Amino acid sequence: MGTMLDTPQRKAPEAPLAFDLADRAFRDDPYRRYDELRESDVLHRSPFGAWVLTRHADVHAAVRDHRLSSNPRHQAGGPVRPGALPFLGDGGIELLLTADPPDHTRLRRLANKAFTPRAVERLRSRVEEIVEQLLDEATASGPTFDVIADLAGPLPVIVICELLGVPLEDQDQFGPWSSDISRLIDPDVTPEMLQHAIPAVLGLVQYFNELIERRRAEPGADLLSSLIAAEAEGDTLSHQELIVMLILLFIAGHETTTNLIGNGTLALLRNPHQLDLLRQEPELVVAATEELLRYDPAAQMTVRTATEDVELNGIPLAKGESVVCALAAANRDPRVFEAPGELRLDRSPNPHLSFSGGMHHCLGASLARLEGQITFDALARRFPDLTLATDEVTHREHFILRGLTALPVTT
Repeated sequence: MGTMLDTPQRKAPEAPLAFDLADRAFRDDPYRRYDELRESDVLHRSPFGAWVLTRHADVHAAVRDHRLSSNPRHQAGGPVRPGALPFLGDGGIELLLTADPPDHTRLRRLANKAFTPRAVERLRSRVEEIVEQLLDEATASGPTFDVIADLAGPLPVIVICELLGVPLEDQDQFGPWSSDISRLIDPDVTPEMLQHAIPAVLGLVQYFNELIERRRAEPGADLLSSLIAAEAEGDTLSHQELIVMLILLFIAGHETTTNLIGNGTLALLRNPHQLDLLRQEPELVVAATEELLRYDPAAQMTVRTATEDVELNGIPLAKGESVVCALAAANRDPRVFEAPGELRLDRSPNPHLSFSGGMHHCLGASLARLEGQITFDALARRFPDLTLATDEVTHREHFILRGLTALPVTT
């Protein structure tokens, strides 16, 4: 049996847990712990029983290995995959997020139409218009506004709702629904959290059922109408698959981009010399967005499960065992990135893993990049004196998805 990753043969270490989910300090700033883990050993144990990978080469290989699946159904002895979100796929309905081929291939092909780089580029002028409008409204009543509530939160909601064909008057309810459901991704979901999220799931299901009926009667130029047309062709897409896909597209399109903008803006404001560089060289915005994606990514990790016996870093990984691929830790591996703890907007090359890799590479990567580039450019251009309104910032209780509860700034 060959090794998946090019490291020496070793026995499984008896290591302490990689991190403590109850440690608020770790949630607020996980990077010091990531550095310790990455430099001390290649493998660690997570609190929920899976191995943890932290080095760039290892994570890069793991997310691309076809023998390691995102589907929690492969896990032996009960699920160790973080979170309860896969319950949406109960009843034999596969999630795009976790599906294996051939279901993944079919579902991804249908959803990909709206998220190709060419399709996303056609949205540029509309996204620019939304960003400018949101910033006008945010600053209309004074020099202080909240980047999360006034910009990073509503922007991706408006964009994904317009893509899906959700009417403007219905969009306000989607943000709270998404926030409640996204908490289910984490490994420390309590029964109370699950009960809190169920009404949000039911609300989205009911809303999309009604919207699907409207779009069947009156098709539009939106993604939902396109998916309905595919459903009507027969076995291509069932109604249940369509509902689940819409929910996941919305959550993924909202939560991660909100966190990218929030985390990225905070990083810029804490590194004012880099923000000044962006103002002086606005053409850097593409490279700057990639560096902000690397520096403090919205998605900290992903999980893969062995579908057969493999060797991972010289450690036998039995069929059904799982590995946590710590994307954020890999993004700061000094073996790949010079001075990885520094924010360098002109960093090149920048092979970060913030969008994961392989067949589960983030479907909305091009859209997130576009929204980030436009937003960071607008903030740098419009507000030459932008500063934090407070030194105290609080991160959300989420673990897998890293983001801020608020980010007050002064113009």
